[in-house]
Amino acid sequence: MDDKIAKTQHKIEDSKSYVKIRYSVRVANGRVLKGAGEPEVMDFVTGYRQVVPGLELRLLGHEVGDKLSFSVPPEEAFGPRHQELVIEKSKSDFHFPPGWEPYPGMELPLLTGGDNAPDTVIIREVREDSIVIDANHPLSGATLEYDLEIVEARPATSSDMCSEWDEQKSGDEEPCCSSPHQIILGAQDPEVN
Repeated sequence: MDDKIAKTQHKIEDSKSYVKIRYSVRVANGRVLKGAGEPEVMDFVTGYRQVVPGLELRLLGHEVGDKLSFSVPPEEAFGPRHQELVIEKSKSDFHFPPGWEPYPGMELPLLTGGDNAPDTVIIREVREDSIVIDANHPLSGATLEYDLEIVEARPATSSDMCSEWDEQKSGDEEPCCSSPHQIILGAQDPEVN
């Protein structure tokens, strides 16, 4: 009986393994991001950039029941911080919907033409005639510390995946639709493209 169970254990592979983990993650020497009171559950399919690369990499070769604790450096998580992504812009470059007032910590959806551009920026400071925004990911520069248990690992089935994932993986992704309330930098009329 034990031989049959051993043969059905799936070792996580770098592509198309369905994985479910019970986990907590914190910023090294900092706050807990997920699983503070009780571990959270997350599932994903490997090979599709659904989780930070360092997490997926450290699960490869493991199987159900494995308990792991490890750190993921910024380069394998949300990347290093880049000071050049902290930018001061004139208030006239922002087009807020009526009634909106900018404040430090406010996240702004960002419309750009670049594929590698961030989806959002964070307001760091509101000055008299300008606004300082930060296009770094909020967790850029952070080392992440994981404690987890693998609760399910098996080959992914078609119901675990979307057909669009393979298209996106090959770089054929189309930009998604935007919220009508997005703030557009540098455009005079948000309705004009």
